[in-house]
Amino acid sequence: MAFKHSLSIMSARFSTAYKLFLFLIVLALIASAVSVGILFPTLADFIEQVEELQVLKSIGEYAKTIFGDQPEAQASAYAHLEEVYGQFLAIIDSNSFRINLAIVLAILLYFVFVLFMMWGMYSVSDIMHNYMSSNSKFGFASNLIVNFVRAMRYASLYALLSLVYYALGVFAAWLLFITVFKVSALLGCMITLLVFFLLTALRSALFAGWVPAMVSDGMTARAALVESFRMAKARFSSLLGWYLAYYVLIFAATILIGVVTFGIGSVFVVIVSLLHARIFDMVVYYRYKGKRYYVDVFNVIDPTIKQRTI
Repeated sequence: MAFKHSLSIMSARFSTAYKLFLFLIVLALIASAVSVGILFPTLADFIEQVEELQVLKSIGEYAKTIFGDQPEAQASAYAHLEEVYGQFLAIIDSNSFRINLAIVLAILLYFVFVLFMMWGMYSVSDIMHNYMSSNSKFGFASNLIVNFVRAMRYASLYALLSLVYYALGVFAAWLLFITVFKVSALLGCMITLLVFFLLTALRSALFAGWVPAMVSDGMTARAALVESFRMAKARFSSLLGWYLAYYVLIFAATILIGVVTFGIGSVFVVIVSLLHARIFDMVVYYRYKGKRYYVDVFNVIDPTIKQRTI
């Protein structure tokens, strides 16, 4: 039911997708310009040396042999890849200071980008809450201004937790990848991708009730996070399973539509999926709390009438 209702609400408030699209595009352009201006001068020498090494070309040549039936060619390509890998490590060692500085700057830029991105996502959740609770419609820009302080408190904590979460997750995925890669490169890539989906689905399941608790019940960022964990505990398997399937589907749709539209459609697929995920979180939270909500102008849902499941 939550999925069906979230689609109905998104259809009724689909204009928010265009506003979110514009907000994130402007934010991405600013972030890209700042990142290039800061990181490129820092890594210019390192990038030049890596380009001369032609790492991507070597990886591509080895990848081609994986799907072939020529063991000797695959062994030769793998040996060359190992040689390139050794040279690549030597380049990293000689540029360690620049790379470490770039990593610190990248982390700071990531934190700031996520901070402002979640500011926009918080406003989306509040807009949907107003519609679901009272059939009210508020503008995106005005909501950004009104909720700036509360959104930034949430965004700061979210950015920090996400940074730690994904740092540990990427480290674990990398260890898994290099272990499985020795057996099969293709299997290593597939397992690493699956781990990424699982980590993202787990994060979404744990945080699903965070913003809904803030906008609908007026909780602080910390209290709402605790409430989100309670909701996740009560519906963990359903939330995790739904988000895992959802992200796999969105990933496939992004690639397919991206190929057809030369990458242009992929951006809008991602924006719509972000919007829908926010609405889905709101619906699940409303049902978890037993709150009545609008799915359109004429229909109000009372989740207490039936068993409250997602």
